Amino acid sequence: GCGDHVPTPRLTELMEADDAVTFTRAYTQIALCAPSRNSFLTGRAPDATRAYNFVEHFRQVGPDWTTLPQFFKRAGYLAVGAGKVFHPSLPPDWDLPMSWDVRLWNGAWDEWLYPSEPSCPAMTAWCSVDSNETEDFIDTQTTQRAGELLRNTTAEQPLFLAVGFRKPHLLWRFPQRIVDAFPEALGDDAEIAVSPNPLAPTDAPDIAFHVPFDELKDLADVQACGGIEQMSPYSAFPESCQRAWRRAYYASTAFVDEQIGALVDLVAATRGTTTSSGHRVAARARCTVVLGDHGWHLGDLAEWEKFTNFENGVRVPLVIQHPSLKHAVRDDLVELLDLFPTLVGLAGLDASYVSETESAPLDGRDLFYSGTRLAGNNNAAETTTLPYARSQFPRCVGAEEYNGNFTVNASLALWDRNDCNDVPAALLTHMGYSLRDLDFRYTAWFEWDGSTLRPAHPDRPVALELYDHRGDDGTCAEPSAFDGPFDTVNLAGDPDYAATMSRFFAALPDAFPRTLSGLAALGAGGAELGVPRSSTV
Repeated sequence: GCGDHVPTPRLTELMEADDAVTFTRAYTQIALCAPSRNSFLTGRAPDATRAYNFVEHFRQVGPDWTTLPQFFKRAGYLAVGAGKVFHPSLPPDWDLPMSWDVRLWNGAWDEWLYPSEPSCPAMTAWCSVDSNETEDFIDTQTTQRAGELLRNTTAEQPLFLAVGFRKPHLLWRFPQRIVDAFPEALGDDAEIAVSPNPLAPTDAPDIAFHVPFDELKDLADVQACGGIEQMSPYSAFPESCQRAWRRAYYASTAFVDEQIGALVDLVAATRGTTTSSGHRVAARARCTVVLGDHGWHLGDLAEWEKFTNFENGVRVPLVIQHPSLKHAVRDDLVELLDLFPTLVGLAGLDASYVSETESAPLDGRDLFYSGTRLAGNNNAAETTTLPYARSQFPRCVGAEEYNGNFTVNASLALWDRNDCNDVPAALLTHMGYSLRDLDFRYTAWFEWDGSTLRPAHPDRPVALELYDHRGDDGTCAEPSAFDGPFDTVNLAGDPDYAATMSRFFAALPDAFPRTLSGLAALGAGGAELGVPRSSTV
């Protein structure tokens, strides 16, 4: 993460390995855990999975689809998981028996794939816990279960192991030992900066903003900091509250870093062999991947959590380590959709049957090679260049999620309770499609036609956004990619950017072919339709 207050020594060690590649501009296809996982674990975009929230799942439209773990299972690997891999019930039963090998089933998959932990005693967003007991934390339980899986395999068996750590998702509950290990960064006297961009972008449309109403409204410290009503495009929580929450997020991230290190050590201990000199080395070529399913806001642009198409909502960490690679830090555009074909390629396998025989093809591409893989090529730029990274997010305006029978309260501002978490895809009110190239982020918002699951008027976006990201390479170098001055002014209505708007608008059909194909050109890409915050749709 960006900032001096995110101590991640084990992740840094992985990133600095001679055979590791770090991607500084990697993006999720949708900034919400369940649909993001449905997307990258199938290699299909959300408009293919039709999974946009916590209602639908990919098996409803793709019963024949091969998932990433299922591909390796079919290729003779032992495919197992621990922690949060698929979101609970999406798909049902963790996609058993299709995606996972039942030979290591202990009779209680829920305990393996979604362990639980207590809430903070005062019902706050965060707390440190004076305990080192494994069962007191979801993520230590996950590491332990991964270790049990590893110890039940042999080093000679090809293995696909997926491990999903929950932190730094809310609630930020972590052991006090993490704070004690990094007192300067995480202690009570640590200097924690708040975002220099505490309000929504200038001239941004209301519909771009989101308040995580359900997730935050009942937390005691949120109530003490002014309540959920304090969160809006025009106001921010008190800085003391923001610092406390950022500190808790950093500590939770450091906790997960510790668990990543513990998992790497477990793999080395159980899947390696001992050389004559006493060192542990891998018995087989090993590929390690660290990624996040979505980004996270920490008070930047007045946002908290995810649920947006803004840069910090959709940019994710991605590190890939494999013996065939050479150390590199890449700032080209990549998507989580690329994970499936990339891992298949690194394993030297062929996934062409997935796209050729199933009802929807894979939407990503191999990040290291295109065409035939060449031995010893060592991640030379033989892959295709991505012109833009794609993301999208639904909106359900008028508190549709909170009203009986999904009715819409037209008197509410478009940012007020526009959640879609539990609204069927047929009842969404809007969809925002976002493109990120090397210099700009462009987002077009459309009214949604629930009968066709497509924008109702694809030639008439109801709101547009354009943000200047020149100078943003995705790293922590100044200006910081996380707290830098990038998503701060909406340029969609600026005549100087009319050509840029037209270029992005023309790219939408190719970027989102399942829902925006046949899109007609619209002057300056609809630049004249830039909608100010005070407007309604």
